[in-house]
Amino acid sequence: MDASHNLISSLIHSRVMDLCLMVLSWQDHAKYIQQSTSRKFHGGQLQDSGFPNELNLYLKSSHARLSDIPLLKWKDMCKVYSILSKVAVKYLVPVATFAPSERLFPKAGLPLNKHKKLQFQDRINLIEISQFFKMNRNKHNNCGVDERDNQLQASETDPSNPSPRTGPKNKFLYEGLAERNVGITEYSTSAPGISGILKHRLSDFQVNEISLDGTIVRLTSQSIPKNEDEDEDEIKDIVDESGLCEQYIEDIDSLVALRSTKQIEINVEGLTKEKRTSIHKFLSFKYGKSISTNTIKNDQEKQCIAINLASIVRDNRQVTWPKSRPEYLHFALHKCNMDTTNVVSILSKQLRVKVNTIKHAGTKDKRGNTTQMISIRKLHASNVAKVHAKNIWTGNYVYKDSTLQLGALKGNRFRIVLRNIKGSDEEVSSAIEMLKLHGFINYYGLQRFGNSIVSPTYSIGKSLASGNYSEAIDNILKPRPMESAFVSDTDRARTAWWDTKDPAEAMKQLSKKNYTIEAKIIRSLAFNGPKSYINAFQIIPRNLVLLYLHSYQSLIWNKIVSRRIQKFGLKPIVGDLIFKDSEWKDKPIEVINCGDVIDETQEEEADLVVAKVPAVVPISEENLSKFTIFDVVYPLPGCDVWYPKNEIGQWYIDLLAEDDLTSEKLSKKNKLFSLKGTYRNIVSKAEDLKWSIYNHDNLDDDLLLSDIETLSNVEPFKSLPNGSFKSLMVEFTLLPSIYATMVVRELTKQDTSAYNQASLCKDLDMKQHIPIPEERTNNYKKIKLDVNLVETMAAVIKYCSDMSILQNVTTCGSINCLVSDNICH
Repeated sequence: MDASHNLISSLIHSRVMDLCLMVLSWQDHAKYIQQSTSRKFHGGQLQDSGFPNELNLYLKSSHARLSDIPLLKWKDMCKVYSILSKVAVKYLVPVATFAPSERLFPKAGLPLNKHKKLQFQDRINLIEISQFFKMNRNKHNNCGVDERDNQLQASETDPSNPSPRTGPKNKFLYEGLAERNVGITEYSTSAPGISGILKHRLSDFQVNEISLDGTIVRLTSQSIPKNEDEDEDEIKDIVDESGLCEQYIEDIDSLVALRSTKQIEINVEGLTKEKRTSIHKFLSFKYGKSISTNTIKNDQEKQCIAINLASIVRDNRQVTWPKSRPEYLHFALHKCNMDTTNVVSILSKQLRVKVNTIKHAGTKDKRGNTTQMISIRKLHASNVAKVHAKNIWTGNYVYKDSTLQLGALKGNRFRIVLRNIKGSDEEVSSAIEMLKLHGFINYYGLQRFGNSIVSPTYSIGKSLASGNYSEAIDNILKPRPMESAFVSDTDRARTAWWDTKDPAEAMKQLSKKNYTIEAKIIRSLAFNGPKSYINAFQIIPRNLVLLYLHSYQSLIWNKIVSRRIQKFGLKPIVGDLIFKDSEWKDKPIEVINCGDVIDETQEEEADLVVAKVPAVVPISEENLSKFTIFDVVYPLPGCDVWYPKNEIGQWYIDLLAEDDLTSEKLSKKNKLFSLKGTYRNIVSKAEDLKWSIYNHDNLDDDLLLSDIETLSNVEPFKSLPNGSFKSLMVEFTLLPSIYATMVVRELTKQDTSAYNQASLCKDLDMKQHIPIPEERTNNYKKIKLDVNLVETMAAVIKYCSDMSILQNVTTCGSINCLVSDNICH
């Protein structure tokens, strides 16, 4: 065991770390993280009597010289634990496996101020290293383990001994779904891959939508259209020459910006109806649907125009609109690290319009920078330009005669960075050429199957397809331990449902502002009865129900394609299916909108898209030589598709039978749960593929500029001649519904799951930041710690020095510590 391992172990098992872990592990006092950032403890005496007696007893019984503990603020202790957890990620124990309490804060590891959620890779790291502590917990854990914790440990190691609440645990509970769990196992070539880290930075994943006319959507301007300024001037001329409105503009601006409930009144006593109407028109033009205006009589019985913040309007028909202007505003939306669904919700609230009036061609990835087109009927560009929200930018405003339709895009343009790649430029070039030539297996990526390992979307979809709606509800409301850094009201509601099956009890745990799917289902069950399962599914957006069903279809498709490639390779065989009409080749035939609220009109549009199943024909002996693997399509199971006319068709039947399903059973009287199926190419290519190499000294350098950074004239990164790190940028175009992660997978030959990428980051971080022994000096070893740890570890180092754990501590740009040999052994 090397010196760095022992150094960190000694720090962990020192009384300082025991103390920090003990204090931070009590769920009952999670509120102190928010409310007590100035709380202090000194000499083992906490300056707050609210902590449990067990904690004070533990402090008094500790062998550490508590009087020597330096004065630390609560938030500093959080920092110490957080930093040590990241630096010594292989050796630190997560709070969840250390503390004796069943209710823990945070549930999955690092204590962070203000209940800030952990990055996924941080949670993964903590869980992964818990095994190290379990080997030593009896020896080093002074506070013991209660009966509940023993049950949890037993359930982790013995699937036959399930946890009473969460059911059997397995290693995938913590790692999340891996590719092999959803049928992703094969590659198009056996060529070696380029190892690299995907999505290390948000800027590493850039997506630009491609319109139907082939234009790549970019945010290049935030100016208002010229004709809109002219229209505003024209309406201003109509307003009373005295500038009656102008004197109130600042107040109205504040009303809109602050979302104030205050009412502003403009005195119009004595004005003609025509002039009052012109004022209404001016305000409507300038503020759109953000405000409502009405002519009333005030307390003094004088006529005035009352201005209030508007509630969400039902339609756009009454909006003042220039006759010469097209009705639909189209604009580019650029977002960073946000779901399209969340952005639409924010736009809806700030623009005071209904969610279903905001149209787009399809959702975009959350983790990254993406740009796409949005359309809204009868809304002025000046109103959209006033939207103020973090990580959202709009621009390139233009008015058109038609709205955007679901699926109205030609594809997406991707720019992706793979960091810390290995291999020469020649090896990279060779791998890229292989990808261009042979393409990649067109799997449904992990995004298709959700973030939860406890209840992946395909398990819910299987229950819905089988007509077992109660099981589907249970899967959605199943408790999900270790998937969040803290316990939310949704988590508490899930637990209440799981324990009691009483929706009224579960609803008590929900806040009024909780609009999650779980909350909607629980409220529906409470209102309509605990067994009104179909009503519960009808209350949530239809496309989310489709998301579950399509996830199950995708799982079947992935498994069938993997098995087919394993047995027959990547050549067409007799009985494989191809499109009957060439017009379907290279044309998106499957568009599934994931996350929007869909009204009746949109449902009809979505039905048209999904229902348009193209005709296929099987390959025969006579025409087999005319086709390549790129022509072959396989069906997603449904009631309106053909299966391959060979043994693979039977595979579909057998796989469905395992879940007690048939193609006929996938057709339901209730249209909501019916699956017609569609077809998908089993192998695809990335079009217009380009690449470049970046050399850089800092792993965290932002190598790509987003649209908003380019618009702001930010200087692009310039590759260094002799950088410490080597990263690859690939740029390519894909049709809709094709996953860029599958292109990256083929190039790297490695799992694209968040867990695997986090592991790569962790391994690299360990190499960079874990103390490395440099030399021996008599009975001590000299250890150099990273300069970034100076401030946050100073308190721990000082205490350890006082305890003779570390000696000759100095801080001057880095911390040099001489560690006693008896500590290292």
